[in-house]
Amino acid sequence: MYNHFFGFTERPFKLVPNPAYLYLSQSHEEALAHLTYGLSQGDGFVIITGEVGTGKTTLCRAFLDKLDDNTEAAYIFNPKLNAVQLLAAINAEFRIHSDAKNIKDLIDTLNTYLLGQKAKGKTVIVLIDEAQNLSQDVLEQLRLLSNLETTRDKLLQIILVGQPELGDLLDSYDMRQLRQRMTLNCHLRPLTYQETKAYIHHRLHIASEKPAIQFDRAVLKAVYKYSGGIPRLINIACDRSLLSAYGKNQPNVTGRIARHAIRELSGSKSFQKGRFKTGFRTAPVFLSALLVLLILILYRPSILNHYASFNSPGNRSGKIKLSVPAVTPSPAPKASQPIPAAPQPDALPDKGQKPKQTAHDPVKKPDYTQAATIPEPSPVPRVVKDLPPDFEGTDSHILRSQALKAAMDLWYPGAEIHSALNTMDDDHTFFRLASAQNGLLSHPITCDLNLITKLNLPAILAMHPPDGTAMGYVALLTIAGRQITLQKGTTRIILDPATLATFCTGAAYVIWKNFVDIKGTVPLNSPRDSVLKLKLHLRDIGFKDIDIRPVYDAATRRAIKAVQTRHGLQADGIVGSLTKIALYNEKKALLIPHITGMQEGKDS
Repeated sequence: MYNHFFGFTERPFKLVPNPAYLYLSQSHEEALAHLTYGLSQGDGFVIITGEVGTGKTTLCRAFLDKLDDNTEAAYIFNPKLNAVQLLAAINAEFRIHSDAKNIKDLIDTLNTYLLGQKAKGKTVIVLIDEAQNLSQDVLEQLRLLSNLETTRDKLLQIILVGQPELGDLLDSYDMRQLRQRMTLNCHLRPLTYQETKAYIHHRLHIASEKPAIQFDRAVLKAVYKYSGGIPRLINIACDRSLLSAYGKNQPNVTGRIARHAIRELSGSKSFQKGRFKTGFRTAPVFLSALLVLLILILYRPSILNHYASFNSPGNRSGKIKLSVPAVTPSPAPKASQPIPAAPQPDALPDKGQKPKQTAHDPVKKPDYTQAATIPEPSPVPRVVKDLPPDFEGTDSHILRSQALKAAMDLWYPGAEIHSALNTMDDDHTFFRLASAQNGLLSHPITCDLNLITKLNLPAILAMHPPDGTAMGYVALLTIAGRQITLQKGTTRIILDPATLATFCTGAAYVIWKNFVDIKGTVPLNSPRDSVLKLKLHLRDIGFKDIDIRPVYDAATRRAIKAVQTRHGLQADGIVGSLTKIALYNEKKALLIPHITGMQEGKDS
């Protein structure tokens, strides 16, 4: 295409995990060091996580390419397998010929192979990419594989690489045995601006036959603004920019060309066109749905009352009360009644100013010196009763973004979501990246109102109408007795718990803030600094017997169990995301937008 025009041997920004193009940012260098160190130790699990497009697979292949002859490796890149299929795939990667069809025989065959390799002085590893797709049963089987050992050494080193959902999966109570075997854990971060600049120049240099074409500062800024430092998005933006320059017969990519190319990426109309083209194919379904709707209107109009306000695509302001017996909307909070905003451990922005973004800190930092407020709602509109019982009036991606923004606005007003994120189909990744962009975190849970009440934080609910026709997203803003306030777009909705339970049968995402930056899961894979931060926080909330040493001791475990019990969580003494939320809820000095009011907890 444009290779000859620019003097490339191949396209420099292809979306393939070519190890030759690996650029070692600080984060990638740390991850590679973790892999190398884990290989040298030969025991436990090594976990590498990273967002979609951060270069996990490229890193894996570069690591495998550098292994010497004393190491045998099985690389599994399609882990959506059951336990038998995974064991068979591992044996096949090691070129073990066997007719075994059950778990016992497959493990026996593998164990014989491992003992043989150990006798030769070789190290054997299994590296599983996209490990967030592993089921709990398969993860348990991997844990059992790690039991293959001699009296002195482990026979198999297991490396799991995946999206951050892998960490959430391993944080679950059912996975505590495997979690205890994790020896190293590293997370790939997006590139900083300077790293993005070096990454682009690195790829241009690798692909060039002659002195590489250079991207000027305007191009780099446009690409970084679009990508947020995600290597895959950088590749997409740079490839499109080169293509645009080639189409204009321009030997250099300018800022104008790059911005135009990126606008085309951000404003793609393919989705709308796709919907138009499929409209004729879905006509029979639409007619059937229309017939059912007419029957409902004629014979059971009361059924629609539960749907009308909840699914209205036309109402974008005000508050709507569903026709639910014995439910009366509580007054909306006034602008003079603030909801506290989250503090951020970095430098404070001035009042009224948006947080500044630096080259080394692509995450937008909130102004936590000011309390967030809920805007004064518009007058209550007339209840609409003739709308379809689904979310077809609004694209689900739009509803998802609106719900997240409503939840984040309770922490601080003016939350923003990068336009590129709105095209993501995977909810976990979208909520995680969009929250991180605003200095917040999201934690996926089941739509359990009891648990959401315990956590006492704003949440996004994935809603499924009882007939299963469509799905949408709402923000859960407040819980007052039996009245639950939701927000769909800019429309407020009041539901009681029983009615909510009929809609919310899937996932929910709690939006929270890691105030003191306690990293990892304490004590399983957290750095010493995080243990110290945890202990200082425990002292702040009243546990004065905690000594300040970077050791997770018995007194600390007792304190954590006490907090977990007080908040209705599993009292296992392990500090994951839910326990961190409970710990922060204990400290009244923190400005947190509780959905049921401030909890009574210990405070200094």
